[in-house]
Amino acid sequence: MRVIEVPGGVPICSWAPEVEPSALEQAVNLARLPFAIDHVALMPDAHAGYGMPIGGVLFAEAAVVPYAIGVDIGCGVALAETDLLAGALGRRGLRDVLEAIERDVPTGRRSQPRPVDRHRAEEEIGVGRPASIERAWWERGIDQLGTLGSGNHFLEVQRDPDGRVCVMLHSGSRSLGKAICDAFQRRALAGNLARREPLPHRELAYLREGTPDFDAYWAAMAYARRFAEVNRARMLAVVERAFEAHTRVRRFERLVDIHHNDAARELHVVDGRRREGLVHRKGAVRARAGEPVLVPGSMETASYVGVGLGNPDAFETCQHGAGRAMSRTAARRARSAPAVLAAMEAEGVLLLAGDRGAVAEEAGFAYKDIEAVMGASADLVRPVRRLTPLGVVKG
Repeated sequence: MRVIEVPGGVPICSWAPEVEPSALEQAVNLARLPFAIDHVALMPDAHAGYGMPIGGVLFAEAAVVPYAIGVDIGCGVALAETDLLAGALGRRGLRDVLEAIERDVPTGRRSQPRPVDRHRAEEEIGVGRPASIERAWWERGIDQLGTLGSGNHFLEVQRDPDGRVCVMLHSGSRSLGKAICDAFQRRALAGNLARREPLPHRELAYLREGTPDFDAYWAAMAYARRFAEVNRARMLAVVERAFEAHTRVRRFERLVDIHHNDAARELHVVDGRRREGLVHRKGAVRARAGEPVLVPGSMETASYVGVGLGNPDAFETCQHGAGRAMSRTAARRARSAPAVLAAMEAEGVLLLAGDRGAVAEEAGFAYKDIEAVMGASADLVRPVRRLTPLGVVKG
């Protein structure tokens, strides 16, 4: 970890070996927020996002920043394990499973082909929809339950060092989380400007605790986080049925589900005393001592199951993945889709993608080296299981 002093703000504690200038500028802006407590933390996978770097952690006093949580509220990763061995699954079995998943899990911007049962969905979510979530947002979002989305979202069949077949899934709250974030970002910005409150950048607009807008956003965020968990659970149910239909699987066990776009009220030791605040984690995973975490790489590289080390300097957080090394546009320019598909085929990784023209955006070269990222996080998370890809479904 290195410490970067910020004139007019709190320091930045960075685990990233290198930080791109745009991400560092965002971290400096974050450090200058008047309610930032003690320091800002950057994870090894940090890169630029909206307002706050992805892979950033903010401990805030009595304020919430919508863009410091992100547009995909509750986005996270789930892991399931089977009793199958990769050799027994075989190439034919793998393709059959992936094709069944691709058929039954809508990807990209699509919703479910048939309207989702509202009553059943509400029962599964299990918490009441707050008044701060507009009906139109919810109506659109509910028909996306059980859908993957696009970008870096994926469904991946993997193997561990013993050949055991696992499934890793990355998705979030879909359009519901974005609608909430965008609406409250606009509301926060309007309020900050009207009250002439200090803003290092307009994308860091905030809502003060104790106000109706804060309460409204906090309730909507909590609902979207639960929505995202149900979204992942529904997709895993589809994956399980695909394995049952095309393999001799006897066990499909859900092991871990974590989210990495969230804020939570927590206690952390600052200057020798425990302080309460709101920990914003954007593209970052809570990693308390002994807590399981998931760190996906890319569709061409390994992913890790780990155990948190509870590092207090990181506000008990670790990275959420490898982190982008280049923009999507730069990745498309760097390598063609056929070249990426050929490389994956040579590596023995089967890829099914709805938008084949965009596969270069998510190729291994577009991401940081996952092994280097894991090495840089040695005091944040202890790796316990390395998983390598067999086949991938992407939007």
